[in-house]
Amino acid sequence: MRFTSTNNRNNTVGLDEAINHCIAQDGGMFMPETIPTIPRAFFNNISEMNMREIAYVVATSFFGNDIAASELKSIVYDAFAFDAPLRKISDNTYILELFNGPTLTFKDYGARFTARLMQYLDSRKPGYKRNILVATTGNSGAATANGFFKMEGIKVSVLYPKGLLSRTQTAQFSSLGENIHPVEVLGTVDDCKRLLQSAISDSGLTSLNLTGANSINIARLIPQIAFSMHAYARLLAAGVKDADKAVYSMPCGNLSNLVATIMAKRMGLPTGLVIAATNANNHLSPLVNGVDTKNVGQTPIRTTAPSLDMTYPSGWPRLNYIYNGDLQAMKREILPVSVGDKDVADTINALRNDSGYTVDPHGAIAYRAATDNNSGKVPMVIFATGHPAKQLDIMTRITASAIELPVQLTRFMGAKRHPIMIPPTLPALRKHLLNTQ
Repeated sequence: MRFTSTNNRNNTVGLDEAINHCIAQDGGMFMPETIPTIPRAFFNNISEMNMREIAYVVATSFFGNDIAASELKSIVYDAFAFDAPLRKISDNTYILELFNGPTLTFKDYGARFTARLMQYLDSRKPGYKRNILVATTGNSGAATANGFFKMEGIKVSVLYPKGLLSRTQTAQFSSLGENIHPVEVLGTVDDCKRLLQSAISDSGLTSLNLTGANSINIARLIPQIAFSMHAYARLLAAGVKDADKAVYSMPCGNLSNLVATIMAKRMGLPTGLVIAATNANNHLSPLVNGVDTKNVGQTPIRTTAPSLDMTYPSGWPRLNYIYNGDLQAMKREILPVSVGDKDVADTINALRNDSGYTVDPHGAIAYRAATDNNSGKVPMVIFATGHPAKQLDIMTRITASAIELPVQLTRFMGAKRHPIMIPPTLPALRKHLLNTQ
């Protein structure tokens, strides 16, 4: 498989360069040169497959010509070592729980896949060392840090905005030590993303073999294609009527799950409308309506769904690339919906009261967006991308009750933190990276 830049379809590279450089030389993001289709027979029999088996078919479609089948199967099965149950909440309403991994977020799948894929690629180059950069509002940093923890020859710097993460979120990566370096940035998450991309493009840091591990890396994105396929499989297995018309609704920050779901549709997954749910920052709707917000320079509004607190989603170039800039075609398949904090709180408490189910603020946004924009005549699949305890302070304030802490969080509580603090400038980040070699 060749990978092409979203800025120039003629600029193609192989797997190693797409994974290692993360961003194309022309500043674009990498996408597969073609999105392969999967035979209809696969979807006819998908109800008999588990998530690992589905993810392996997806991975083989993209990486099968570059990685031996046994190696790729090992990478996939290790990354997808935990299930994602589809919970029935009410008639035709289902929640896909993607948060049962080691850091309680959907990003555990992609981060573990990326870590094991990079480890495999590096094993073919004796003595090769790399540095991983990840910008986070909590979930990406924890998933990446845990995915790469103690991997020989790999160092990870986690960039996060000062004062915007909860104690439990920061503890999951700042307490690890070893090859994990937490970097508290005196700025916003957009500053962190800008620093990451600037550092990767900095010719003065070439010798460090810098690679991004956010969803800007195509290795992080591709495993997520399995999510919607897995949900469809579970709908079929349960005998749900009109599973092929199901609406998929997901909280959208940098759009990785949205892009992955549209890619799944291109590969043959039968779906209905895809709802892209954002918080009060409403950072997707203007783009879909033709307004470029990349250089507006606004400061994100702080909300109860902090992973969506941004003004420009880094995954937009990929989504736009899939549709070849045809926004009308995009709007026929994707509905952007913005949900405010009051509706988030009301949704969380209503779900707890009506069904006894607790969803985190990001999942609540997807739930509210779906229920407000669907007649209920076809199934709705809601992506729950993080465990409620990941937003412990916010959830406690909204529900006025205790939220149970899973062992994945309690084992970090009270652990010592090891962050450094830098201003949001490339020279400051460069100094940190050089000092940690």
